[in-house]
Amino acid sequence: MIETPVSSPTEAFCATSRLRYSVAGGGERGVVLLHGWGDTKEIWHATCAVLSAHIRVFAPDLPGHGGSPLDGAERMQQVAERVATFCTARGLTSFALVGHSMGGNVALELTLTHPQMVERLALVAPAALGTAMPPYTRLFLQDGYGWAALRASLLFYRGVDALARQWRPITAMTRILPGVRRAAFAAHHDPEGLHRLLNALFANSLDGRLNQVRVPTLVINGDLDAVVPSRLSQRVAAAIPEARFVLVRGALHHPMDEQPEAFQRLLLEFLT
Repeated sequence: MIETPVSSPTEAFCATSRLRYSVAGGGERGVVLLHGWGDTKEIWHATCAVLSAHIRVFAPDLPGHGGSPLDGAERMQQVAERVATFCTARGLTSFALVGHSMGGNVALELTLTHPQMVERLALVAPAALGTAMPPYTRLFLQDGYGWAALRASLLFYRGVDALARQWRPITAMTRILPGVRRAAFAAHHDPEGLHRLLNALFANSLDGRLNQVRVPTLVINGDLDAVVPSRLSQRVAAAIPEARFVLVRGALHHPMDEQPEAFQRLLLEFLT
């Protein structure tokens, strides 16, 4: 049974790590949720509501996203160190870690470099095999037109955000509402920071290090995901000792948003 939250999320800024974050729930056990490239901590809103009935939940904006400045964190290792600093500053000496897409890459980096900090690891469509990801995922990095395409996409997102604010019936369109929300989150990101982070993501392919992960690991993927196809997540799970792989039917790249109840049940079972 999925319970209602015990508390509403609190918004705060960690001066030590320079990360904006949400926190909800209570207790000694904690879980940290890391969003993907171009998203923000708000992608975890529904997940936080469910998990906070059982565990203390932290959802930071990663550097260069939402309310967290990039501040020179242009490599995945640097992003992981910022997250580790955040966890230490918040009194989290040992915790569960959940990472989606780019957040999965960061979560793996943190687990590999600070194994004593991570109790359990959940990877959601992890962008861990950069060299194997589909060529179209590198569109924004192409010479000549990639930069222009990235800026154009952010302008498009701003238009979608403005339309959603003005035309209320769009909130009733359940099939497209998750995408509209994500567009609103991404609309005001800095394109230069996003470009640097995307380049760093593809440069940090973790193929040869996955077998060094030594914590209980769950790998989740949508069966319709075209960004991180399920075969890549299966490869990640196969490379991590004793990792479990689960496919979420009917989900694309954001199962926490597209099939929230199924996703929440899987994650809650794994964490509790």
